[in-house]
Amino acid sequence: MSKPAAAFLALSALLSLVGCAGPEAPGAREMSPTATGGQTRAELISTLDGMAGLSFSGVGGSEPNVKGNTGFTFQVRLDPEYVLVDPAGLVEFLAESAWSVNDDPMPNTSVEINYTGAPGDQLDLAAVAGAEGWLSPSGGGIGVAANGFSRVVIPVSDSAVEKGVPENLDRLGDWPGVVPETPSDLVAPRVD
Repeated sequence: MSKPAAAFLALSALLSLVGCAGPEAPGAREMSPTATGGQTRAELISTLDGMAGLSFSGVGGSEPNVKGNTGFTFQVRLDPEYVLVDPAGLVEFLAESAWSVNDDPMPNTSVEINYTGAPGDQLDLAAVAGAEGWLSPSGGGIGVAANGFSRVVIPVSDSAVEKGVPENLDRLGDWPGVVPETPSDLVAPRVD
């Protein structure tokens, strides 16, 4: 056997062992333009744009990686004139909203919320999500950065079972999920 042929066979064997070749990961789904229920990403963004005191960017699902894994991400910034009075409500609303988007791939790993609030508030969204049962006790987090940034990564689908929070599957239901009611009391004007 020639050296190039042997190298090709070795590379093919290696790729099949690490999962870069072969069938799609269990639970991964393609974009579903025929999915019933839920809402489009554009509808979600329109809802988010109408929420006072919070601004959103980078809202959307990811295309499947080589293993078929997908997620959904939010970048959230609190207006300095406001205080987030219901952080648990924000986490729940965004997790349910991500799960309801029917024109991106189904998130089968996580819903990630990147939040920047007022530095003095020291709001840790991972701690909030953990207290509300969205994360396992060992779910961890990064804490709160000096600029008020915190992050929570909520496991969904098969990943929820692997990460010790199978109840997330019950909370979210079938995909695409029901569009959650938009909360009107997440923030209040800041009084200093």
